[in-house]
Amino acid sequence: MKVISFNELKNIVNKGDVIALAALSVCNLPVNILKHLVKAHDEYGNLDDLTFMVANDVSDYRGDGYDLDSFVSRGMVKRFVMSIMISSPKSIEAMKNNEIEAYFLPQGLIATHYRQSLQQFPHTITKIGLNTSVDPRYTGGKVNELTKEDLVSLIDINGEEYLQYKFPKVDVALLRGTYADQEGNIYMTQESHLGEGYGVALAAHQNGGKVIVQVKDVVEKSSFKPTEVFIPGKLVDYVVVNDNPKYHRQIPQLDYHPALTGEYTVSGPQEPNNDFSVRKVILRNAARFLTEGDVVSIGFGINNELSNLLVEERVEDLVQLNIDTGVFGGLIGSGQNFGMNYNLDARMRHEMTWDFIYNGGLDIAYLSFAEVDQFGNVNVSKYGDRMNGCGGFIDISQTVKKIIFSGTMVVGSKSSCNEDGLVIDQEGHSKKFVEQVHNMDFNAEYSRECGQEVYYVTERAVFQLLDDGLTLIEVAPGLDLENDVLAHLDFQPKIAEHISIINKDIYQPTWGELKQCIKDNG
Repeated sequence: MKVISFNELKNIVNKGDVIALAALSVCNLPVNILKHLVKAHDEYGNLDDLTFMVANDVSDYRGDGYDLDSFVSRGMVKRFVMSIMISSPKSIEAMKNNEIEAYFLPQGLIATHYRQSLQQFPHTITKIGLNTSVDPRYTGGKVNELTKEDLVSLIDINGEEYLQYKFPKVDVALLRGTYADQEGNIYMTQESHLGEGYGVALAAHQNGGKVIVQVKDVVEKSSFKPTEVFIPGKLVDYVVVNDNPKYHRQIPQLDYHPALTGEYTVSGPQEPNNDFSVRKVILRNAARFLTEGDVVSIGFGINNELSNLLVEERVEDLVQLNIDTGVFGGLIGSGQNFGMNYNLDARMRHEMTWDFIYNGGLDIAYLSFAEVDQFGNVNVSKYGDRMNGCGGFIDISQTVKKIIFSGTMVVGSKSSCNEDGLVIDQEGHSKKFVEQVHNMDFNAEYSRECGQEVYYVTERAVFQLLDDGLTLIEVAPGLDLENDVLAHLDFQPKIAEHISIINKDIYQPTWGELKQCIKDNG
């Protein structure tokens, strides 16, 4: 391991390199490394045709903006291999305009493939992604017309279908840790997420590439326990020391808070209760499907606020929440506090979390939807002029036992509640229940083959995926079935023989019945 200055980076990273990051938003993002690579290009103009591979969405939007957009706006990027992109508007626009190649592939597969980038295991072979947009019979994960190379292929093994993913080899790993010791060992002491940096370092090392780690300081070897080493020094080529906190923020909101790494616990809720709204009604409707002891995956979007509801209803101890970044249990931050997770039961490396998920560790997943069609298929990643990517949606929805898709029924509608239930005050402008989804992120027929239990929860109605298709099973109190529900679907769903009316207490400002629901489900 060699400690170098940031200015020396220009002699290590080369034109055409495949660069791998292991970050989430600004968490674990080596912002000062990215800043100096951009500055080197501005001065010397020789860092272009780069490929960036990253499992999660990354951005420095609350800092000086040294992130993927900085590279794209300078014409430095040839290709992205990612699972999701939300916070990089210039990059998204470039993909839409066919200015750069791009792939959206399942997050878990990207995170776990690094450690398998060996001559003995040349490609990832899995059933994850079959019959979805990443299947080559659909788009193969290609985002635009400029993107031609096939990274995903369909293969047959003993009469069964699998997908083979051919990820690019890593030339440079740009990583972040809190400290390095004199032997080059990396410690994540003050980082809020562990990430997949170990696997990324392995992949770069195996490929004869370079591993560069941004840290806060270099310490004596005996400063930490051997069990605290995250990346062994033998895998690290260069360390750069950052002394500016704004280029090493623990989370977007803070430079550093020791409670976010489990150095101590906090007492009481860290966020206020969710305001009473249609979103809260949807969350309550969805939470009714929990069972005591469930390990629960919560995705981004509306379901990220499920943690707040559990605390408000005093049932957070009855289930264990999981975020696929490696967070287990505790108080999960939501909305603008996403990433601020306290009192964790455990935190794992990113790729180890996917091992847990792939091996049946989850009992139930709460996922969002942008579109649902007449068959029960779901689109979450590409709609209107939005192009987000699948994130971990495909990985989770193809491995978990029970799925709750949550969201409003009609975009732009305004509703309120009274003592009788739900009131539609103003109709929306776009239906989310459509004849056919525009992008296949969840395949209902394949789900039935896998024996999953699937529900679609809205403020107006609840649907279930049954053997004979998408079926309406519950309606909100206070609504007219024909005018307030069926008229706002682009198709005629099957309707349960004995359709139920959802308990109107869910539509009142104070509920307090979730604990009994969870107990009864057990």
